[in-house]
This record gives sequence, structure tokens and C-alpha cells, in this order.
Amino acid sequence: MTQNSLAFPASARRSSRTFFALALLSGAVVAGCATAPPRIEPPAPRPLGAAVPAYSASDAASAPQDTELPVEPEGRIALRHALAAALLRNPELVAFSWEVRVREARALQAGLLPNPDLSIEVENAGGSGDFKGADQAETTLALGQLIELGGKRTKRRRVAELEASLAGWDYEVRRVEVFAQVARAFTSLLAAQERLRLADELFQLTNQALDSVARQVEAGAASSVERTRAEVAVATQTLERRSAEAELAAARARLAATWGGRRALFDEAEGDLFTVAAPPPRETILARVDANPELARWVQEIELRKAVVALEDAQRIPDPVASVGVRRLEESNDTVLVFGVTMPLQVFDRNQGLRLAARRDLTKARHQRLAAEVGVETDLEVAIQELSASYQEVETLRGQVLPKAERAYRDVRQGYLQGRFRYLDVLDAQRNLFELRSREIDALQAYHSSVADVERLTGTPLQARP
Repeated sequence: MTQNSLAFPASARRSSRTFFALALLSGAVVAGCATAPPRIEPPAPRPLGAAVPAYSASDAASAPQDTELPVEPEGRIALRHALAAALLRNPELVAFSWEVRVREARALQAGLLPNPDLSIEVENAGGSGDFKGADQAETTLALGQLIELGGKRTKRRRVAELEASLAGWDYEVRRVEVFAQVARAFTSLLAAQERLRLADELFQLTNQALDSVARQVEAGAASSVERTRAEVAVATQTLERRSAEAELAAARARLAATWGGRRALFDEAEGDLFTVAAPPPRETILARVDANPELARWVQEIELRKAVVALEDAQRIPDPVASVGVRRLEESNDTVLVFGVTMPLQVFDRNQGLRLAARRDLTKARHQRLAAEVGVETDLEVAIQELSASYQEVETLRGQVLPKAERAYRDVRQGYLQGRFRYLDVLDAQRNLFELRSREIDALQAYHSSVADVERLTGTPLQARP
């Protein structure tokens, strides 16, 4: 067989060129859609901690599996060091940041055109009689393209972009939560350090008292019962000191966990636990609730549910498939063009269920938003009350209670040395004083923790941070 017997006629070659030109054009359109993921603008950071750098996932096409993070803080650390480490290293915050990038990539996918279909069909071949072999065969090579109607692709991409934007809000919610979590953990650590110092001081006093009582017993100025009481006080305070050490170790571990540390590498936290300031008026704090990211995200959530409704409504419109191809007629040695359109009939499935579900989901979201508003406002009211109560307790202890307890302890201790009081009176005055000092530490911790709660719920600093 010669080469000329294998060649298509001129008309067939022209038709083939037409088909392959259409195929190349369709491929170019689809390839042109494969751009980089859209960069969704993140929500503006809430005022709380906005100046502290936070982790942001790379938008590179292929990010490394193991992203280098800043080293953990060591030595003596202040609150600003803990905040900087946590906002850059907190594992959950890092994961939320990558979720934003994941949804940006999904928005890219949602905006792509459907791929065309290439089909090859052979008819009238391999039969019997005149249709034996391939002499009567008709070979069709066709290119089909789904044509989306009703703006489905635009609506689908809109839904994906809103989901990416919502992921940005979820990241902001978590960022504010991490900020408050670090503030509370740092306050707990400062309080634990002060409780251990208080336990050490009381331990030294009880040992000094035991030595004093022992000398008086040897001199016959006190009974052996008082020495036994002093020994019991020393043993009790030894247990209290061990408990304070365990509490301090736990507080160190909790703070290190906020930046993903498995153990605390720092030595000591330095900060001012004892400074308090009168909180702003209740109305002033309540007016800041609009900056709460948990509430602000629901605006985006409602928009997303509306976009889903629009997308599901568009799904009821059938999408035709248009095709164009060439058919080779072996019997006549001719080539012809073939055109076709396939249209699904929306007889039974008109997307009724998903359209109804989308509308009900929108209604549910509106009620969820109301529930979120009630929850945040209630939590803020509770935090304000706890802040006010702890501030008043600190002021009362410092202004009235502690000075009297300290004076009473000094007087009783001096009177005991002069023989005017029993050692039991000294123990009672000492226990009362140190219980009040411990209560002051509890009140200070409650105050600073309430400040962190108010700041988290308003997304705004209550006072200047160190």
C-alpha cells in the first residue's frame, strides 16, 4: 500500500484541522483558568494585640511541610515575650492560618471551567455480510463541552471565596483567644511565684518560732506542748511549700503550652501582679462589644449562607453539553463534521431538597447569630462583674484588712516574747495574716484574669499592656 492510499482527501484534512483547532482553543481556555489561588483579603485585626506579629501561612504554590518557627523564649521572660512566642508558634493558630490558604485554593478550583470531553465512536464495523470488517465503518472523533448556565461558576466561586474569608475570621477569633489565654496563663504563673515566695517566708517564720519556743521550753518558760505545736506548724508549712512548688511547675507548663512548648525552657516570669487600676464604667465596656470577632464573623457567615442559597437555586437550571467532531466514512472515503447538543431534562430532580436545605440553613444561621450575641453579651456582663468584684476586694484588703492584720500579728508576737500571750495566739495571728495575704494574691489573679476575659470579649485592650 502506497503512502498516497493512506492520506485523507483535502476536505478531510481541512475538517481535521478545524477539529484540532477547536480542541487546542478549548485546552488553551481551560489552561488559562489554572492561575494561582486568589489572595483573600483577611479581616482587619481587632485592636487587641494588633501590633504583635502573628503567624501567617505562606501563599506559595508549594509550601514546605515543616515550617520553621521562632525559638522558644528562655531566661527571664515578660508578658510581651510570651505573647510574641505564642502568636507566632501556637499550633492551633498556625493550623487556622493554613486553613485560610486551603480555602483560597478551593476558591481557585471552584472558579475553573469544566474540562472538555474527547470521545471516539466507531459504527458499522465488525458485523456480518456487507458490514464485515471495517469497509463500511464510520469513525467519529468528537469534542464535548459542558456549558454551565445560570452563573453557576460565578456563584460557586463566590461561595468558595466567602468560605475563605470566613476562615480568616476564624483565624482572627483564635488569635484574640490566644492573646487572652497567654495573659491568663502569665498571670497564673506570677501568682504561683508569689505564693511560693509567701510559703517560703512562712516556712522561715515557723522555723524561727520553733527555735524560739524550744529555747523557752529549755528555760522552763513554756511547756513542751507549745514546742509540739510549733513542730506541727513547721511540718504543715513544709507540705504547703511543696504544694506551692507543684502549682508553680504546673503554671510554667501551662504557659509554655500556649506557644507549643512541651516543657518550660524559661527560668522565671517577671511582671507586675500587684498593680491594679479602676476598671472603666460598665457602659463604656459594653459599647466595645461590636469589636468582638466572634460576632463580626457572623456577618460573613450570613453572607455565605445567602450565597449558598443563590448557588443551589442556580443548580435547578439544566446545563447542556455541546459537541463538535469529525466523522470518517470509510465506504465513500469522505469526512464530515458532526454537531450535537445534549440537554438533561429536569423532570424529577430540580434540586428541590438542597434548595430548601440552603434556605433553612440561612434561617438557622440567623438564629445562631442571635444566640452568639446573647452569649457574648452575657459572658461580658459576668466578666465585668467579676472584674469589679476582684478590684474592690483588692482595694479593701489593702486599705483596711491587711494593715490591721499585720499590726495585730506584730503586737501578739511582741507580747508573746514578753510573756503576755500564748504561742497559740501567735499561731492564730500568723495564720490569719498569711491567709489574708494569700487571699490578696487570689484576688489579684482574679482581677488580671477578668481583664483578659473582658479584652477577649471586646477585642480591645482594657489598659496598656507592658
